[in-house]
Amino acid sequence: MPIEFRREFEFSRFLNPAKDFEESTFPIEFRIDPLTKDMGIVVEFGQSRSEKPDLSRLASESLERGCPFCPEAIEKVTPKFPLDFCPEGRIKLNKAVVFPNAAPYMSCSALTVFGPQHFIGLTEFTEDMLADAFLASQTYLKRVQEHDPEAKYCYITWNYMPPANSSQIHPHLQVAAGHFPLAYHRNLLEAARKYHSQNGTNYSADLVAEEKRLQERYIATLGNTIWLTSFVPRSAQLDILAIFQERESFLFLTPEDIASFCQGLINTFRYMDDTGFYSFNLCFYSGTIGEDSLWTQARLIQRGSLGPLNISDVGYSTLLLDTKLCLRYPEGICHKLKPYFG
Repeated sequence: MPIEFRREFEFSRFLNPAKDFEESTFPIEFRIDPLTKDMGIVVEFGQSRSEKPDLSRLASESLERGCPFCPEAIEKVTPKFPLDFCPEGRIKLNKAVVFPNAAPYMSCSALTVFGPQHFIGLTEFTEDMLADAFLASQTYLKRVQEHDPEAKYCYITWNYMPPANSSQIHPHLQVAAGHFPLAYHRNLLEAARKYHSQNGTNYSADLVAEEKRLQERYIATLGNTIWLTSFVPRSAQLDILAIFQERESFLFLTPEDIASFCQGLINTFRYMDDTGFYSFNLCFYSGTIGEDSLWTQARLIQRGSLGPLNISDVGYSTLLLDTKLCLRYPEGICHKLKPYFG
C-alpha cells in the first residue's frame, strides 16, 4: 500500500474570556507516522520568539568546574583504547579526537571531541570542523566492525547544550555500537522490513519521492542528502530529517556525503540561531546492510524550555503516553527553512 500521511482532526469548544465569553473552537490535529505508526499532536498557539540565555556566561561557569575535553586536560584525564584495538590510544583527525567513553551505555562506546575550543556557538561551527568529527567517528565504528562484526548497530548522537542533556559545554559526539538495535531504531528497522515485504520497495526511496511530489515538508537536496521536516515531529518546535540516498549504513557514507550533510547542518544552525533556538539532539539511524529497506538517516530535534517560566519542552504526553506534542506545524517550518538552503 502507498505511503499515507494520516491526519485526524478534532475541535475543543469553550467560552472564551478574550471574546467576552463567546463560544470559540480550537483545532487539534492528530498525526500518525506512515512507517512506525507513532502518534503526534500538532497544535499552534501563536508563540513568541524563543529567547536564548547568556551563553557566554554559561560557558564561563562551566569552565570553573573544569573541562576534561579542553587541551590542558584531554591527554591527561580521558581514557585510551586498548592496544589491540587502537595502538595509538586515541583516534585523531585534524583537531577531532575520539576516545573511549568512561561512562559507556553500550558494549562499544566512545566520545568524539570536535577540537580544543570549549564553547562553539551554532553559527561558529564550520563544515570542516563538523566533517572531521563525523569522519573520525566513522573511523572508530569501522574499527569496531573489524574487531566485532556482530556489533553492527551503530549510533552517532549529539547532545548540544544542557537543555539537550549535555553534561559538558565543550562540543562532543557520543558514538556507540552494539549487538542489537535500541528501541526506536528497532521499530524503524522492523517497520521498514514489513513495508518492503508488502510493497517490494525501499521505504526511504518512496518517502523521498512522495515528499518531493507533495512539496509540503521537502526542504532541499544537497548532494546525496534529502532534507525534510518530519510529518510527526519528536520535538515541540523543530524536527528535521536528512536522508542519505542509497546508503544502507553510516559506515558507507562517503566524505562527499558527510560534506553535504555538514552543509545542511550549517544552514539549519543559521535558521535556529535566527529563531532563538540554541540547543538540540541529533541521531543517525542506519538501515540493515543487504536488505535495501531503509536508507541511513539523521534526525535533529530542537530542545529548550518554553515561555517565561522556562517550562520543560517534554511532558506527560511524550513520557507517559508515547504521543509527541508539537507546537509548530512542520509545513510552516519547512517554508521558513527553505531560504536558508538557497
